Amino acid sequence: MKIKLHKAIAEFIPENELETAELEALWVRMGNCIGDNKHLDPIGVYEPKGGENIARFHIGGLSEAETNAVPVMIAPYDTDVYCVTCNKTQHVKKGEEIPFCCGKLMEILD
Repeated sequence: MKIKLHKAIAEFIPENELETAELEALWVRMGNCIGDNKHLDPIGVYEPKGGENIARFHIGGLSEAETNAVPVMIAPYDTDVYCVTCNKTQHVKKGEEIPFCCGKLMEILD
């Protein structure tokens, strides 16, 4: 995913179908510009060198129902998914929901 910054605007540019699906899920979660405003607040410290190279954000302004809603991620193509906790794998076809395992959304195997 590419990120471009221009003054107070941040553009997220997906580079594959999975990133497009994830960005769409974030867009919907953020409110799709309708209703109450949401905002992203950074969590912790971002250390690209020597750390996990992960930037975490809290989505502020979500209602309790939105916070507790189970995200639905649709497989962008036929693929195998796996659980990062128990290493279980499963095959999903394009258009099917990516399942949960061990309380987390399964990851797509690349």
